[in-house]
Amino acid sequence: MLAIQSAFAEQTAPQYAIEKCCEICPQALDDATYTGDMSDFSKLVQGKDDWLFRTKTDLMTQMGTTPEGYAHLQQLSDRLKAMGTQLMIVYIPTRGMANADKLSPETRQMFEFDLAENNYHKVVEKMRSLGILVPDLTPMLEEHGEADKPFFYKRDHHWTPYGAEFAAKLVAEELRRSEIFKSVPRKEFVSRPDGLGYKIGSLNQAFHKVCGYSYENQYVTRFITEPKDEASDLFGDEELPQVILAGTSFSTPQYNFSGFLKEQAAVDIDNRSVSGGGFHSAMLQYLGSQDFQERPPKILIWEITSYYDISMPIFYRQIMPMLADGCRDKSTTLSKKVTLQPGRNEILVNAGVLPIRSERYLADVQFNQQGVKLLKGTVWYMSGSKEQLKIERTREVEGDGRFVFNLRDDAEGAGQTLLSFDLDMPADMPKGLQAEVNVCPRQPGQMQAQAD
Repeated sequence: MLAIQSAFAEQTAPQYAIEKCCEICPQALDDATYTGDMSDFSKLVQGKDDWLFRTKTDLMTQMGTTPEGYAHLQQLSDRLKAMGTQLMIVYIPTRGMANADKLSPETRQMFEFDLAENNYHKVVEKMRSLGILVPDLTPMLEEHGEADKPFFYKRDHHWTPYGAEFAAKLVAEELRRSEIFKSVPRKEFVSRPDGLGYKIGSLNQAFHKVCGYSYENQYVTRFITEPKDEASDLFGDEELPQVILAGTSFSTPQYNFSGFLKEQAAVDIDNRSVSGGGFHSAMLQYLGSQDFQERPPKILIWEITSYYDISMPIFYRQIMPMLADGCRDKSTTLSKKVTLQPGRNEILVNAGVLPIRSERYLADVQFNQQGVKLLKGTVWYMSGSKEQLKIERTREVEGDGRFVFNLRDDAEGAGQTLLSFDLDMPADMPKGLQAEVNVCPRQPGQMQAQAD
C-alpha cells in the first residue's frame, strides 16, 4: 500500500455553528426525480459521516467500452505511436469503489464491490494489451487519505488535491517504466500550500435541489507547483514540454494533479485539460491544434474517469483525421467556399459521380469565424440514404471554427458513394459567415477500425 504525507503546514478551515439538518428526503429515492439535468445524479443516497453517493454512477460495476470502442482506441494508439507519441490513459476508479468504506451498511451490501474492482482491472489490462500505458490506480481503493485529508470530496464527484497527489505518484511510477519516458528532459518541481479552498459540492447542490436543504461547504488546502530552480525560468532557452496532459475537470488547476505529476515525475508537463467537456473535449481541442501538428509530444496523457463509455463513434471519426490534419496541404476531390444563409445550405454536390466511397474519404469544414461551435448538416449518398450530422464543441473549448470528420465507415454506411453535403444554419447565425468545405481521401492508417 502507498501513503503520501504532505510535509507542509496547512491552514485550518473556518468553524461555524451549524445545526445538523440533513437526512435524505423521500424525493431523492424516487427515480422520477432524476430527469433532465438531474439525470447525472440518479439516485442520491446517504453514506457515513455526511457523505453522499450516486447509485447509478458511483456504484456502477460495468465499465470499459465495446469491442468497436477498443478497436478504435487501438487505432488511435497506433497512429500516435507512428508519429512518435506514446499514449497513456489515466483511468480513475469510481468514487464508490474508492470510498466503499463510507457507504451505509445497506448500500454497501447492495454494491458489488468485488465485481467492480475486477472489471476495473480487466479494462486496465485490455488497454495495456493495446500498447497503451495505463497506471493501476486501485491502491486508491485501499488508501483513502486521512480523516481531514480524504482523497475524494464527501459531496462532490471530484477527487481532492490529496487524492490527486496520491494518484500522481502512481502515474509517475508507470511513466518511469516506459522506455520513451527516459528520453524526456528532467526538471525538478516543488509543491506548496496556497491557502484554503472550499467546495459546495455537485452532489450537495443536487441534494439541495431535491430536498430543499444542504450540507455545509467542505474545506481543503489548495496547492500550487513551481520549478525548484526558479532561476532557470529567467533565461529563454527552456525546452517546450514533451509531455501533454489532456484530461477532464479532474486535471484542472484547483486539484493540482498536473502540478503533483510534474513534481513526482520530475518533468515539465503542458496541461491542456478542459473542464465540463466530458472525456473527449480536451483531446479534440489538442489534437486539432497546430501545436500538435508542429510538435507532437513524446507522451500524451489522457485522463478520464471510469464512468465514461469511451466508444462514442463520432469522437473517433473526428480524432483520426485530425492526426493527419484533415485536408490541409492535400489534394482534394471536392471543394467549395460559400457564404451561408439561415436554413438549409447546399454546399457540395458530386455532379461528376466520382467514386467517393464513404469509408475512404473525410470532410474538412472551416468557418471564417472562430466562434462557431456547432456543425449541423446532412450527408446524402447515391443510394438515397442520408446521415443527419451534429458535431458540437462545449463552451469551455477554445473554438477555431474548424470541423474535421471521416465519412461513415460503419457497417451501414461503408461502401456508399457520396452524393452531396448540406449545412443547416440557425436563424440567428452570425452575419457574413462563410464556410469552406473540402472532401479528400483519408491517409494510410485512417481506414476503418475493425473489432476483434
